[in-house]
Amino acid sequence: MTLALIESFLPPRFQTLVPSRSGRNTVPYRLVVSASALDRRPQNVEGNFFVDHTCIDCDTCRWMAPDVFSRIGGMSAVTKQPASKDENIKALQALLSCPTNSIRTEKPMKEVVEVNKMFPLPIDENALPGIYHCGYHSEKSFAATSYFISHPEGNIMVDSPRYNEILARKFDMLGGVRYMFLTHKDDIGEHDKWAQRLKCERIMHVGDVDYRTANVERKLHGDGPWTIGSDFELVYAPGHTKGSVCLYYKPMKVIFTGDHLFKSGETCELDISLMYNQQSVSLQLDSVKKLLDLDFNWIFPGHGRRISFKDNHEKNAAIEAFLASKEHLHDNSNTRHI
Repeated sequence: MTLALIESFLPPRFQTLVPSRSGRNTVPYRLVVSASALDRRPQNVEGNFFVDHTCIDCDTCRWMAPDVFSRIGGMSAVTKQPASKDENIKALQALLSCPTNSIRTEKPMKEVVEVNKMFPLPIDENALPGIYHCGYHSEKSFAATSYFISHPEGNIMVDSPRYNEILARKFDMLGGVRYMFLTHKDDIGEHDKWAQRLKCERIMHVGDVDYRTANVERKLHGDGPWTIGSDFELVYAPGHTKGSVCLYYKPMKVIFTGDHLFKSGETCELDISLMYNQQSVSLQLDSVKKLLDLDFNWIFPGHGRRISFKDNHEKNAAIEAFLASKEHLHDNSNTRHI
């Protein structure tokens, strides 16, 4: 394996690779690690995996490898070292997906090469065939989750991960990407690099277009709804931002909500991000109410954990309970940035 291939997915602070004494650019190799890279948080348990002080508390590692990572002191930490092959794989997947490269190992792990080849990760091959988690979360979108959908009418990337050439080659193997759907302006990640590499058509509501996305190929106007092929409906959901739009995958009964609606990490109930709202709360709650008219059993948010319901009735009950809990905010049309 060449050094270029290894360096393409190792975190930046770990990319000082030098050849072994053999002088050849193949493994075995040695890794030069700066002292700052070993600045492990004291909340980590002893062992190979640890989280350093650059953690931004994005929660990615905690839902990707919940047996290994937990939240302590406002950041993630390793609370149990991997004890099985499966736990080790999930911890390495979280390491590669960490947007700030804050997850470390005391010793280099060659297994990371094979784990990298696993992305994008199938979410549920039986219940949700063709839907994948891209991994490689981007700090530019505060670690928003990006998804890949394999579809006979053209594959779709939902929001943008951190650019990675090995991941791009995997997309090529899966048939490429025809569309990149951007839910809103906060989660665009490295969309420009991906668009140039994949030659895909980017789709975004004009209400969220700015200098970073001025060259997006398809700009949505008005209130919609719009469609992508026969199976996907684009649902206008202003509130979090002016141009927030959800992607509704009708046959699979899945909705990709971006930052419009997600599960609270504290209560495990549906929630919206009042602190980061860029429009009125009333407007966003009205947008959430629209979801009562759609038949879906899964919510795939940009941040946090995926949400499943046993049926549409349970989904509607959860949304109605959420709306009732926020009713006191509805009439305050100026409530924003709380």
